[in-house]
Amino acid sequence: MTRIQKVILEVFEEHLEASLSELIKITGIAKTTLNDNLKKLVADEKISKLGSGRNIYYQRVYTNKIFLKSITVFNEGIKVGYIKYGNGNHTFEYIDNYKGKELLTLPRNEISSSIDLFPIFENLLPEYQRREKLIDVSKNESLADGLVKIKNTHGSFDFIYTTEEFSYKNNYEDRPSWISVKNKILDENRYPTFLPFKIDIDKDILTASTSGEHSHLSGNQNKVDITIDFKHKIIKEDLKNAAYILKPFNSEIGYYFNQHKSDDKTKGYYPFISINEHLFMTFAKNELNFNVPYSALVKTDEEFHYITKRYDRYRNYKYEQFDYAQFLNIKSTNKYKSNSEQLFLAINNTLHNKKEKMEALRFYYYSSLIKHADLHTKNIGALNIGKNKKILTPLYDVISVGVYKGNSDDIGLSINHKHKNQKVKLRVPDFFGLADILDINHDEFVLEAKKITKTFIEEFPKYIDRTRKLLKYDPLLINSTRTGHDNFIVKLANFYNRRIMELTKLGTLKYLGLEKYEVNRLSVNQIKYDKNELIFKNQ
Repeated sequence: MTRIQKVILEVFEEHLEASLSELIKITGIAKTTLNDNLKKLVADEKISKLGSGRNIYYQRVYTNKIFLKSITVFNEGIKVGYIKYGNGNHTFEYIDNYKGKELLTLPRNEISSSIDLFPIFENLLPEYQRREKLIDVSKNESLADGLVKIKNTHGSFDFIYTTEEFSYKNNYEDRPSWISVKNKILDENRYPTFLPFKIDIDKDILTASTSGEHSHLSGNQNKVDITIDFKHKIIKEDLKNAAYILKPFNSEIGYYFNQHKSDDKTKGYYPFISINEHLFMTFAKNELNFNVPYSALVKTDEEFHYITKRYDRYRNYKYEQFDYAQFLNIKSTNKYKSNSEQLFLAINNTLHNKKEKMEALRFYYYSSLIKHADLHTKNIGALNIGKNKKILTPLYDVISVGVYKGNSDDIGLSINHKHKNQKVKLRVPDFFGLADILDINHDEFVLEAKKITKTFIEEFPKYIDRTRKLLKYDPLLINSTRTGHDNFIVKLANFYNRRIMELTKLGTLKYLGLEKYEVNRLSVNQIKYDKNELIFKNQ
């Protein structure tokens, strides 16, 4: 049976019957080719031809065999293979003439089979409630059906029902190399970058109150795929060709005292998390020279929202990237259940350039320094920049949990077999095991750790001070008691002071030869809300 004949048969998994014109519209196959193959299928008693004249239509002739639904997988515009699913099983099979590189965890010379959707694909889908909104179980849709719906997920995959694969258009011929357009993709920005733009998006979408899903990116946090009209200062939803992502304010984690929420008011209290992410991303970009995409803040009457640029897109072109949950072949629900050693073994097998391996280790140290306790295997990845050469993905989804919780873990994954629930505080030698995995000299890493720590101590107070500019738009108040308030800027100053004290107590500053910074502290002498300014002085 030819490939076209298989496609015709699969149409009838979705349609009870179809005319010739309907088959042409569904499959995109030319009329003459379609007619020839229909005659063959009728002769082989695979389909039946009914009606007469202009009312001819076709139906599937079923046997006792169970037929599966099929999705064609394209990567960077090239047809790779088929996901077939149904009856509680999934298979993946490469097409016969595919000569490209093997997909992660899916061997070329065999048909892969799994009860669950393969992690390389499952990790592309939104998670938890967002996934429930994407997939309509009332119509017996499965996770695999969700793949066809995500037209703008991370990386360079496209998923098309096999019955419609002939209508797929490849637009990769003129795609420039990622490196050649890197600066245009990442762009430049300073902290804070505030956009006084109109958000032309329904409030129900911003608050995740709609029944549908408004972003094709993976993850749990509410997102909206957007485009920004900088000329007319308007932000709109765009599910097809979005170059930017909007992370709206989340009342579930932004409000402390709210009678409609659960009794545990401290578990997820992260006010001004958009400012938090914008600050630590921009600091990494401008002070530590990490690859970081443009980010900015916008505001509605209620709160600040966070915007970041897609680093795997240029115009309408897609660039291949995978997160390390995909590399490790683990489901998205297990993104916190790996450990640092497993992660770095995967990094070592993926990034072959020593500079990029050091970037991964630098990022890990920076994450521990700012207490990025939400770090997991899905917010670190590898980007293919051409000829299968991979670099560490530009940073994304970087926040400091330590700003809110002083006793938080330094990072989200365990390291050196230290249990996560022990509130792990890391010293520089704790990273040596990871350096060994990457074959990085300890002294070279210590030098990088010293530079990052010194830069943080010297430059971070300037970022705290620059946050005052946002007082023009909001007083930045944070509940400390039912009747009392702190200020987010004070929170940042207190976080900075705690980190200096912790680094001193752990012996990190002495180890790095930075003892002179052990006395660095910030004090808030006064808060003048009437003048919209907050004054800090070094002690």
